[in-house]
Amino acid sequence: MRAVLTHTVIILTLSTLLFIFQPDSHQWFAYYHSAIEKGQLWRLVTAHFCHTNGYHLLLNGIGLVVVVSLFFDTYKKQRLLPLLLFSALFISLCLFFIEPTTQGYVGLSGVLHGLFAFGVCDELRKKDKWGIILGVGFIAKIAFEQFNGPSASTESLIGATVLINAHLYGAIAGVVYFLCAQIWHVSKVKYVVKNNITNK
Repeated sequence: MRAVLTHTVIILTLSTLLFIFQPDSHQWFAYYHSAIEKGQLWRLVTAHFCHTNGYHLLLNGIGLVVVVSLFFDTYKKQRLLPLLLFSALFISLCLFFIEPTTQGYVGLSGVLHGLFAFGVCDELRKKDKWGIILGVGFIAKIAFEQFNGPSASTESLIGATVLINAHLYGAIAGVVYFLCAQIWHVSKVKYVVKNNITNK
């Protein structure tokens, strides 16, 4: 429980600090395709902690708290930060290689989709009906964005274009991380069982 709260506070604190030190923080930490091409690879991760304005930060902060609250039991076992860092890197690499025309990006929303997707997968693993409901709603939300585009009201509020493909890449990242975690867990169990049999 303490780890969940600690990681949540770290994420919120880092995002707030980068917001306070704008615009300097954006110049050094935001996703800029041209800067990453020059070798500034830290931007692949740090961009997700930057935000366009206070509303953007507030929305993502609330979103993080909601996701953690919904899947609190999951994140008591699965640490938030490794999943968050994986999702951030996955999203940024997708943007860099698949959408090279995207020159700039900031925000935690894509990563939040990764956290949510992982949580849904874990609920489905436990065969929880709540997971089915959340999963259907989540897929519907992603599909709606892909077919209808971003919300104009959200764009007006945050003062920037909502990059809906970052949400899609984040959702994929969460699923990929979950599958990798399951494969690792199964492999570890098999290894332990094999060693126990060998040692007898």
